[in-house]
Amino acid sequence: MQSLATGLSALVADLGPEAAAALRRSRNKERYRAAVERTWRARPEVGRFVLAHTNGIYIARDERPRKGPDKHRERWVFGIYLDEPAARTEVDAWQAVLLQALQAEGLTVDELRFLPAKWDMRKRKLFPELTEGGAAGGAGTGPAGAGPAGKGSARVWREEDESRGLDIVKTATCLAFEDIDLAWAFLEQVRGAVLDEVLLREPTETGSRRDGKIQDKKNYWLVLFVDDPEGMGRIVDAYGGAIRSQARRLGLRIRKIAVRPATPEMAGCHSFQRQGRSLPLKREGR
Repeated sequence: MQSLATGLSALVADLGPEAAAALRRSRNKERYRAAVERTWRARPEVGRFVLAHTNGIYIARDERPRKGPDKHRERWVFGIYLDEPAARTEVDAWQAVLLQALQAEGLTVDELRFLPAKWDMRKRKLFPELTEGGAAGGAGTGPAGAGPAGKGSARVWREEDESRGLDIVKTATCLAFEDIDLAWAFLEQVRGAVLDEVLLREPTETGSRRDGKIQDKKNYWLVLFVDDPEGMGRIVDAYGGAIRSQARRLGLRIRKIAVRPATPEMAGCHSFQRQGRSLPLKREGR
């Protein structure tokens, strides 16, 4: 295992700080989502409302002067921009619980601040899939979901669902490797990525049946196309279980990760982006 980590470290020797910063943002976004869901677990519709009206988050050092014995200790602030007064009211009422939930998710912060989103900030959505007119599925549902009505919209809908599923794969990889540089060393080797739904058996009225048990959640195979399938296969053998476990916790059930050789047409392509949505591999019928 140590030799594998050493080899991965060599792959990221030339990476700039942008990759680490992008992955920290992605990880903090998922931790914030989990903390909100934990805070309003008894009223999940309120949690979704808060997430849908979150325009941005930040973590910053508190530079205000302080008095007392701990005045020299560094203090960190978790800030939330919200564009809806009702959402700010909820956060205000539950800020102590939300702060504890953030700390439970691994965010070491001392204070929670929530601010109104203004001007162009209001156009941004941290979770656009939860806003009106956005993709269905909600928090933690992965790529599953019914397509929108309207002629010609099914193709775009499937691509958006798969892109959202691959975003979960990216986050799961960061959590599995723990070291952001190692995670990006893995992700940047992927030229193309595909999530294929697994049909366990013929569906019933309540779900798909397998081994006498009802499976009401969709399962997927993750296929990665890379230049070095043998080397990547060894990495998947070592970390694939951890990636699948983290993805399942985030709502995406991956039954198997397969590695395939990339085609010449995939040269220069990367499915997992440092910033923005992940790009699923283009396939016929889309």
